[in-house]
Amino acid sequence: MRSERACFSGRVGREQAGSYGYIPFEVPGWARTIEVQYAYRGYGEGECTVDIGLFEPGSLELIEGMEHFRGWSGSNKKAFYVSERSATPSYIPGPLRPGVWHVILGFYKVPTGGCEYEVIVAITDEARVEGGSAALEPGEAGSRGGWVRGDFHAHSVHSDGDSTLREIAARARELGLDFVAVTDHNTHSHIAELGYRSAFVEGVLLLRGVEVTTYKGHFNVFGVSFTPDFRIRSESELLRVAQHLRERGAVVSVNHPKPLGPDWEWATMSFAHLVEVFHAIWEFNNYVSLRKWDEQLRRGARLGLIGGSDAHKVKGYGGVSQLGVPTTWVYVDELSERGLLEGLLRQRVFVSKSPEGPRAELAVRSAGGLVHMGGYAEASRVEVVVSVEGAAGQQARLVSDRGVEAVWTLDQHSFSRSVELDARDLGFVRLEVLEEACDAWDPYHMENLVSALTAPVFFRR
Repeated sequence: MRSERACFSGRVGREQAGSYGYIPFEVPGWARTIEVQYAYRGYGEGECTVDIGLFEPGSLELIEGMEHFRGWSGSNKKAFYVSERSATPSYIPGPLRPGVWHVILGFYKVPTGGCEYEVIVAITDEARVEGGSAALEPGEAGSRGGWVRGDFHAHSVHSDGDSTLREIAARARELGLDFVAVTDHNTHSHIAELGYRSAFVEGVLLLRGVEVTTYKGHFNVFGVSFTPDFRIRSESELLRVAQHLRERGAVVSVNHPKPLGPDWEWATMSFAHLVEVFHAIWEFNNYVSLRKWDEQLRRGARLGLIGGSDAHKVKGYGGVSQLGVPTTWVYVDELSERGLLEGLLRQRVFVSKSPEGPRAELAVRSAGGLVHMGGYAEASRVEVVVSVEGAAGQQARLVSDRGVEAVWTLDQHSFSRSVELDARDLGFVRLEVLEEACDAWDPYHMENLVSALTAPVFFRR
């Protein structure tokens, strides 16, 4: 067996936290497998986290360089390989082009005394086939319209999750979910396993998605088969990447903009289509996300609603992040990638604490007719129609950009009411269900426990 081995080491200071570094190495024409392992150690106070990935020969420029991307495993895999027909999950198998490759290191967190790292690259002339994910043979399911329910944020073994795609789909089927978006961090190896398309596995639609994980916030991208550039260092680069994604028909959601989310530290959200307002269990600081979403809506940004569990542990207990908690319901023409993405953009959507509900709907009736969630009604005197199922004993409240408009006690399993509202000065109205209410008239009280909320109906002035 022919082989080569190279060792690289270095040190970075705290001022380099949040930056990226590249280690070039030569791959000869006889190479069939590249193996990489690394280690790092921090000094002083503070956390130390160094991420890792791989690029084949070609440009490393923003966006353009992603054409040469071969994978990213963050900090959860200390060793990986790439070969012609298989690779460690998180990485893309394929021909090993001779030339200068690069290991990319992401210096996410660097303590006060800096961080040392070591990277070892081994190249052999033997192709590896073991250890990779077995190619799925996705099944097909008949499309159907109406309300469908699922989870738009989950992780597999292709990033830092504990389960395969098939295991996630099987668990989703047990929970009664119709779809799951597997959104692994900064990789598309899970999408490659699906054959570069959304597909039904175990009767559940697995939707193509990637969680773009920058060092100042995360956002999900749905409907793509490539890894969007995550090496974003400025607001202008963020907007360039967002424009690139929109031009390719992607749907974009800002993820968990709240403490411990991790939070959204970029200055803008308006580039996105959606905000993940309900992330994991409600008690996990979602009142902050709710307030930030409303602030954007008051400024005129028409950002839609989405929820996601961010489940990493599907086999065992996931703590605050369990598959299907929360569940996003979308009204679709058909259960397909196209149907889901179009439904998300139309925003006839609500999010519930679990697959069992509660179910909540909102509509506005004016001279122009009945307008459902996500639609636009004339800013006039209107009738707001609300309905809630499966929340007896809870409370519902109507919220607009001027505050809480009405509160009801839900005294029966199926509850419906209508209320007259002067909407001439309003921008939007939406509905929430409160499982527990410390103060139902305070829209962002941290001890209010929301069990469901709807997308808004907007008013055209």
